[in-house]
Amino acid sequence: MAVAPFALEPLLTAVRARSTGIGSHIHGEVHWRTVGANGLWIAESLDGADRHLIFLFALLHDSMRENDGTDPEHGPRAAAFAGELHEEGLLRTTAAQLDILRFACAEHTNGLVSGDPTVGACWDADRLDLPRVGKTPNPKLFSTDVARSGRHRPAAAPDCAELFGRL
Repeated sequence: MAVAPFALEPLLTAVRARSTGIGSHIHGEVHWRTVGANGLWIAESLDGADRHLIFLFALLHDSMRENDGTDPEHGPRAAAFAGELHEEGLLRTTAAQLDILRFACAEHTNGLVSGDPTVGACWDADRLDLPRVGKTPNPKLFSTDVARSGRHRPAAAPDCAELFGRL
């Protein structure tokens, strides 16, 4: 288990303070933590998945939603937010990692699949949480075998510190 290159509390403080969607019972922090748990669970079965980026995706992907309905630009706004946090030194990612994170955030609602293990884990982790809004995920939109398998996945949303400890 590698040590995360970023400090959790300053990052959480910044995201919580600037998120436009943190108060949402659908797309807020409980969803972020659930996506994080799903993503880290998926990463256990993948070679080459960047667990740090999966955690960051979970934290950021819906953080810039303006509403819980149709908001097609929330992914690109989350990608821009990731860039801002990187510039502030809070993410401590390489340029290549930032590109992957920004792509995953920007495109996460566009119905794509990915052969990249990190991006695939991110998108599948989010889609696995669709039942919270009464939707059944489409197996054709899963990028990873573990998500397609229907095997058990985490049932609860652990707190961010617990997820961070799994990195």
